[in-house]
Amino acid sequence: MIWGMNTFLLVLMGLIFLPGYVRAQADSVQRSSGSAIRRVHPEYDEEIVYFGKHNQYFTVKVFRKNGVLFRMDTYNVLPKTLSNGFQLDSLSRIIHHGTTKIMYPSGQVYVSCEYKEGALHGPFMAFYEDGAIKRREYYRYGRLSKSQCYTADGTAQRCEPFYQPTKFLGNPRELEMYLTKKLESVVDGERIRRVTATLSINEIGQVVRVTVAVSTSPFAEQQVQAVGSYVQQVIRNMPEWTPDKMNWKPAINDGVATTSTCVLSVFRISGQIRCYVSYPL
Repeated sequence: MIWGMNTFLLVLMGLIFLPGYVRAQADSVQRSSGSAIRRVHPEYDEEIVYFGKHNQYFTVKVFRKNGVLFRMDTYNVLPKTLSNGFQLDSLSRIIHHGTTKIMYPSGQVYVSCEYKEGALHGPFMAFYEDGAIKRREYYRYGRLSKSQCYTADGTAQRCEPFYQPTKFLGNPRELEMYLTKKLESVVDGERIRRVTATLSINEIGQVVRVTVAVSTSPFAEQQVQAVGSYVQQVIRNMPEWTPDKMNWKPAINDGVATTSTCVLSVFRISGQIRCYVSYPL
């Protein structure tokens, strides 16, 4: 299916606040010279360029099919094992760090911002297509501290934050209790150390995809698939916490409802089962 440009823009714009935007699969891969990889998709193309002594940094550029740059993101790759001994899976090692830019179809900058260690940090600017400032914000490690919007003629006006993350509409404590009850016998802290489910939530609040990462001890790796399937079942069988309503309010991106992500993580600390719910920016 070929998306219209407006749909294409909204879907990828929703990813600006999601650290780790890297396609896991590609329709075809063409290796360029050096450390660059070119990936070709039906709706867009992308180029990944690695740099640093150990390729620990990389830049992802997404191009429209006419060759015009759509967006650019920069990332760091963390070591497999942190200084405290904690081991990271392949996805957790990718940290949004550096400049992100998103362009209009004309090539004019739409959004320009900075990430630091996976969080928005520093100035965040949005522009009208003629180059006039639409929004000026400032973030400090993911938290919005200042925000000012402008009309097309430059008049200051009040506005909501550019991005409003998805929100669970039930009681967060009840959600945590549900997950810990269903998973406490699975996450024993020895064989299965942690399960992390990433929920993709569409623009009307539906969960449209669930991906599960399972951290195990070396002798229990064969259980990953079964545990992952069980966790998906637990999430898909989740009750309606508010009758006749979706469980999630969709994220808002520049005034428009858009797709977003919720991360549910269940693990043990000192023998105690714990649950952590987050909405990555």
